[in-house]
Amino acid sequence: MITAMNAERIKLMSTRSPYWCVAIVVVLALGVALVIGSVTGPIATSPGESAWSALVGINAFGVLVLMIMAVLAVTSEYRFGTIRTTFQAVPNRSTVLVAKAAVFGGLAFAVTLILSLVALAVVRVMGGADTGIDLTDPGVLRQIWGTPVLAVLYVVIGLGVGAIVRHTAGAIVIVLIWNLAVESILSILPKVGPHVAPFLPFANGSRFLNDTTGIASYHWNAYGSLVYFALFAAAILGLGIVVTERRDA
Repeated sequence: MITAMNAERIKLMSTRSPYWCVAIVVVLALGVALVIGSVTGPIATSPGESAWSALVGINAFGVLVLMIMAVLAVTSEYRFGTIRTTFQAVPNRSTVLVAKAAVFGGLAFAVTLILSLVALAVVRVMGGADTGIDLTDPGVLRQIWGTPVLAVLYVVIGLGVGAIVRHTAGAIVIVLIWNLAVESILSILPKVGPHVAPFLPFANGSRFLNDTTGIASYHWNAYGSLVYFALFAAAILGLGIVVTERRDA
C-alpha cells in the first residue's frame, strides 16, 4: 500500500490537472471570502451560518472542482493507457484505487482545511466582529473541520464514478448533473419530493454543514447526515473497485 501511495503521489505531482484544480479552489475560496468580507453587518443569524456563508466558495463550489480532479485521476490513466502499467506494477487493483483515495483525499483535506482557516480570517479582518463569526463557536468549528471531511468524501465519489465510467467527459457530466440538477429536481417534485429529499446523498452532505432541513423531514441529525453521505461515498468507491476488478484494463 505504501508503494502504491508513493506511486500515486508521484503521478499527482507530475501532472498538471491537480495544480489547476487546486488553483481554481484557491481562487474560489479567497474570492468569495473577499466578497463576503466586504459586506457590512452580520452575514447570517448564527456564527455557524455566517461561517458557512464565508466558506461557500469551498463547501459549495470548491468541493466540486476537487471531485472533478478525482475523476481525472482515474479517467486520465485510461485515456492515455497508463492504467495497464499501473496494474502490472500493482496487480491488486483495489489497492490502486484505495491508494488514489488516500493520496487525493489527503490533498483535498489539507487544501480545504488551510483555505477554510484563511478564508475565515480574511472575512473577519475585512468585516470585523460584525460578521458574527466566532472561532470558538461549535458551529464555526464544525465548518472548519467539516468542510475538509466533506471534500474528502467528494473526492472518494469522484474516484468511484471515474472508475465505473472510465471516460472523462461522461464521468464529469454525471457527477455535476447529479449534484447540481438531479437532486434539486427530485427534492421539489410534488408529493414525492419531501419524502425523497432526506435520502439524497449530496443533500445530506450539504445539510451536515449548514444543518438546515428546508422542506425535507430528515430522519437523523446533522451528524447522521454525515454518516449517511460517508456510507454512500464508500459504496460508490466499492462499486468502482468491483467494476475495475471485473473488467479488462
